[in-house]
Amino acid sequence: MLHDSHHRYGLITRFFHWFMAVLVLQQFFKFGDYINDGEHWLGDTFGPYHTSIGALIMLLAIARLLWTKKQKSQRPQTPGVLGKIAKGSHHIMYTCMLVMPPLGVLYIYGKGYPVKLFGMTLLDKPVEKTEWMVSLGNFHAVLALVLVALVFAHLSGAMYHHFIRRDETLKRMV
Repeated sequence: MLHDSHHRYGLITRFFHWFMAVLVLQQFFKFGDYINDGEHWLGDTFGPYHTSIGALIMLLAIARLLWTKKQKSQRPQTPGVLGKIAKGSHHIMYTCMLVMPPLGVLYIYGKGYPVKLFGMTLLDKPVEKTEWMVSLGNFHAVLALVLVALVFAHLSGAMYHHFIRRDETLKRMV
């Protein structure tokens, strides 16, 4: 079934969820830059794609939000406090996925580098560094840590529902 129902998420929602999950987890390899100044296989393998994948995640988040709005009346609901916690954490995760790419662009461009997406130059190398862009762009790293914490909380919540509460929450998305 393509569309969501009160009992299960549809194929499109599940595709968005799992594809974006893989992309977001791949982005976490950028933390490898803190090891040996990024001079290792993690930085060499995943670093060049970080900006492009971040932009793709942002576009997918927009598409997913539009799809979610269309499906809202028929989606599964989690009642009570746990539902409110889940909803709040999802809002923060989406905020991170929407805000982090522009902040990353500000940081890169402010540092004096060109901005490239999928091998194409979006913004040529600036004439000089711009401190206000770097300062604002530094929030990208702060939000990355917030997103990591929320992803771990999300995974923990799914495991809690599946193994402790033994309800259908995880099964609705797989």
